Amino acid sequence: MRLNSQYIRTQLMVQNILKRNAADTTLKNVSSDITAVAKKASSQAGRASKESLSKLNYSKDSIVNHAGAFRRAYEAANDRTVTDTGKETKINAQNPYVSESDIRKKILDEKYSKINAMNKTKPGPLGYIKDKYKNPNSPYFRNDLSAAERQAAYDNETEWLFKGKAQSYNMQDAAFRNVTFNGEVETENEKVYQRSQVNKQLQALLDQYHIAIPADAALTFTITPIDYQVKVSGTDDEQLIHQIEQILQSGENSKQLFLHIMKSLSSDSAQYSKEAHQKYQTVREIYEVTGYHLKDLEVVDGRYVTPSGRDLLEVYKEELEKDPVLKKTAHLAIAHYGAELNRLAEAEYDSVPDFILSIDYSNGSLRDTGQKKSYGTGDTAWLRELKRRTGVND
Repeated sequence: MRLNSQYIRTQLMVQNILKRNAADTTLKNVSSDITAVAKKASSQAGRASKESLSKLNYSKDSIVNHAGAFRRAYEAANDRTVTDTGKETKINAQNPYVSESDIRKKILDEKYSKINAMNKTKPGPLGYIKDKYKNPNSPYFRNDLSAAERQAAYDNETEWLFKGKAQSYNMQDAAFRNVTFNGEVETENEKVYQRSQVNKQLQALLDQYHIAIPADAALTFTITPIDYQVKVSGTDDEQLIHQIEQILQSGENSKQLFLHIMKSLSSDSAQYSKEAHQKYQTVREIYEVTGYHLKDLEVVDGRYVTPSGRDLLEVYKEELEKDPVLKKTAHLAIAHYGAELNRLAEAEYDSVPDFILSIDYSNGSLRDTGQKKSYGTGDTAWLRELKRRTGVND
């Protein structure tokens, strides 16, 4: 139970860690598209001739010389089918995903690991790198690269020279000369991908129990926090409602769907309330670490107490300190959640709204409600427009 208290470092941090771990695992199995793209970058690095130098860190031909190659690499990396694992929980809010940024790093690692090996054959590797990118009078100077590309090459090559691997990257590399990237688009791409996976997982769950939702049905799934109880509306078919509620509440399917809805909320979502979200985070953290639900506890002298009369914050601290890893940051968690507990105790639990979330379902897809952006199947014309406005290659 205490393992879930990684929420101490905030949910966003956990999401980033999960995403990074998933990407690292998946990148090891990325198909030949990415490998071929990267190998094109480094295929000549083994030859230390002056002729090969003019082709390294490419001038006229970059590693990704058109958007289509990068797009194919991205699609190949995320071309996954949903298989039945036999587990009760089929819905997963955070599915393995390889981002455009992950692919760029993979390409640059392939490229600069080889260039670094060549640089190190020189009597003065650093001087040689400076000659290529900082000294216009050197015969090795790369005047066929732009100033930004030379700086990127210098940064990336010195990173490898000093550290033996890349810990940071300059993405203005010549490798991506003809490909436009945008952080907002990359974030939205992942949300669309996660929705497609959750749609497949939900369909697998329905298929397992032989539940057929009519093609013309427009349903809404509403989920309460902490207990993750599901209410289905939008139809008069009581049997269908009961069946869907039952399967969604099996395993952790409703919890995972709740988390998926939460991650899909946009800044204009009518479902989001800062107060309700903070309440959810606090109640969930305390429940998962101590097993106590705040709604079941009394407030005495401005502090939540357990049925035995113990200060709840003391119980929380005690549980955290049992874990050797969490113990190191327990003081930060205690300070944060202690303040939140005091705030809830003062305001009274029921006076702060619960973080209840809903999502629509129709024609085989989940569809966001109460916001302009929807990630459902056929609902992403807004994303195509965003790519057009930002110049992102599609």
